[in-house]
Amino acid sequence: MTASLRTFHALAVVACLLATEATMAQNDSLWAVWHDTSAPDSARLKAVQILAWKTVFEQPDSGIALAREQLALALKAGSRSGEYEAHTTMAVGASLKSDHALSLEHLRKSLATARSMHDRKREANTYSNMSNVYKNIGDLPQALEQLQRSLRIDTELGNKEGLAGTFNNIGNIHTELGDLPTALANYQHSAVLAEELNNIRGRAQALLNLGATHLDLGAPDTAVQEFQRSLVLYRRMGRKLEQGMAYNNLGRAYGKLGRMKEAFASLDSAETLLAAIGSMRQVIRTQVNRGNLHLEQHHYAKAVTACAHGARLAQEHGLLQQVRECQQCLTNAYAGMGDFRKAFHAQRAFQDANDSLLELNDSREVARMEVARTYQERMLADSLADARERFARDLAHREQLDAERDRRDLFILSSVGVLIVAGGLWGRLRHVRRSRAAIAREKERSDDLLHNILPHEVAAELKEKGHAEARHFDQVTILFTDFKGFTQASERLTPQELVEELNVCFKAFDGIIAARGIEKIKTIGDAYMCAGGLPDPASCTAADVVHAALEMQTFMKLRKAQRDHDGRPAFEMRVGLHTGPVVAGIVGVMKFQYDIWGDTVNTASRMESSGEVGRVNISEATYALVKDVRGVTDAAPSSDPAPLAFTFTPRGPVSAKGKGDLHMYFVQAAMPPYTIS
Repeated sequence: MTASLRTFHALAVVACLLATEATMAQNDSLWAVWHDTSAPDSARLKAVQILAWKTVFEQPDSGIALAREQLALALKAGSRSGEYEAHTTMAVGASLKSDHALSLEHLRKSLATARSMHDRKREANTYSNMSNVYKNIGDLPQALEQLQRSLRIDTELGNKEGLAGTFNNIGNIHTELGDLPTALANYQHSAVLAEELNNIRGRAQALLNLGATHLDLGAPDTAVQEFQRSLVLYRRMGRKLEQGMAYNNLGRAYGKLGRMKEAFASLDSAETLLAAIGSMRQVIRTQVNRGNLHLEQHHYAKAVTACAHGARLAQEHGLLQQVRECQQCLTNAYAGMGDFRKAFHAQRAFQDANDSLLELNDSREVARMEVARTYQERMLADSLADARERFARDLAHREQLDAERDRRDLFILSSVGVLIVAGGLWGRLRHVRRSRAAIAREKERSDDLLHNILPHEVAAELKEKGHAEARHFDQVTILFTDFKGFTQASERLTPQELVEELNVCFKAFDGIIAARGIEKIKTIGDAYMCAGGLPDPASCTAADVVHAALEMQTFMKLRKAQRDHDGRPAFEMRVGLHTGPVVAGIVGVMKFQYDIWGDTVNTASRMESSGEVGRVNISEATYALVKDVRGVTDAAPSSDPAPLAFTFTPRGPVSAKGKGDLHMYFVQAAMPPYTIS
């Protein structure tokens, strides 16, 4: 290591130590306030809140314990904000310990507390936190749905701080999905908002994510600048874990640029910081990064030393993901040395860790489904309890009004003659008739609202039984849409204009699918999802859904031409379809929602993401159902068979994330126009 690099490394460590001393002094002051029982409850709550929040990220159990004490004091002092913060901290701690069900339970209580305070900012923040839990258990659609709720509230409030965090989390979801350009756009939006607000933590987080994304997109120069800026901010905050992560990423980025001395110096700084706080997962990642740098230089013996050390630590701490990474590094290092016997053993260890991870992921999927089911049941029960309570209050109020009216009528009857009695009775009859008519109108309005949320058959079952059973459907055709350029267009439109344009498009889609008997499932941000063949399998065919998809694309092309002519930004769209079995039923959080589950949904989503703008992409299963469908032209009837309704462009096997190679087809409408026979 050169003198300049040694100086660089020493200065980094000194800066970290100075930040640590400042943080320790602040912590001592906070502990003093917390332990001073003569201090005001508000001051003690603030102190323990900061301590719990700082502690939970590095020592989850200790942070949770502090948050419990915070909750007890908040309940005693009647501080709703203290309750909210305590439950939020405990939710973070439970999530860090992978107890996702408990994390969601605490967030449910945070949400209820925020609503009781009429605090919309905290409500939006809770939805954002819920999205992180759903992301951790692999339920990315549910994670995005929570983020859209948060985004909607913060947009209404003009809450830039909340929007910055939400855009960052949306970027994380798209990173998980492998959609790096969309992730990058959301991180950039988050960074701009954090910069406007001078939010140091938000800026640091956005910069760290931007750097990682630019590195994965092949722009290491940009990544280095972003990691360095992030590091400066994390030093200012005294966040050692994130400093270590920034140094780790800097090591990778310098390595991509061939600046090996700086790369190794960065990894040395990362290891010093991370070892001091006992973050073994990140320490092991440092060893893997070091080993991979040595592999690039063909220093195989040094790579073995680094990755073997990492493998021992990973094995000791039961970190399977890190075991796999280290054994992969060792396999390549031993093979480079020509020691194929050790390379074979390392490869076997890699495969064992990989198999164990697959089994663990299977069990996590079961756990994810159980968490989602338990949480949805709890929220549904709460929604029903709230509804029953409101109904009981309304009923008691109406009975009280009726009693008062009866007393008033009795007084009138006792004060006047028979003629007035007759008039009073006639007035009462008119009142009853008007009341009944008002009740009938309200019932009709409630039914219309219920039918707008649920299919008619499901709504009828719900009203009759008080619940609706989930059902299995063997053959449902699912349609997904997604707008290209949504993020870029959103930057050129006001929030009101953006919502209005989405509304125009989705209203058009609603009309298209309603005409063909297709059931709308939901919208998720700028994505639209519907399904044909449920809840009544005879309601429409796979061909009807294909027609609807083609009509949607036609509408979007005409809409774009119109807006281009007017000089306004416009959306373009991908559409994907797949047919297969699903389970459908009602879930509830704060309202009923009809939804569908199953691998068919995931495959349909992959058809959309694997498609092209302006085209309709269908799976092999859907193709098999519609390839022989014939249409009826407007021409005079003849003895010849009707022409085929669709033409197809085979795409062959196309790689789809998480699905391998799938056969896909672009579908077009046959000419001339036709209707299905």
